[in-house]
Amino acid sequence: MSMGLFWKRTKSRVLTDRQELLAGRVAAAIVRRQTRVANYLNRKTQYWNRTSKLVALALFCLVFGGISLYLLLKAI
Repeated sequence: MSMGLFWKRTKSRVLTDRQELLAGRVAAAIVRRQTRVANYLNRKTQYWNRTSKLVALALFCLVFGGISLYLLLKAI
């Protein structure tokens, strides 16, 4: 709501056929890459039990949450 006070709303642009085709190809490439990474990570953690997965998730959250907090405090 407050964003409308400072900037005019832009009209939605209609893409040409060529732009639509390019956007579709880019989206398909991104999905393929995401699928390959997901399959790789699933193979790596295939034999982990629930506790191992929860510990890995907690460590991931602590590390990246700590880095985010550090960067936030450093910016102030």
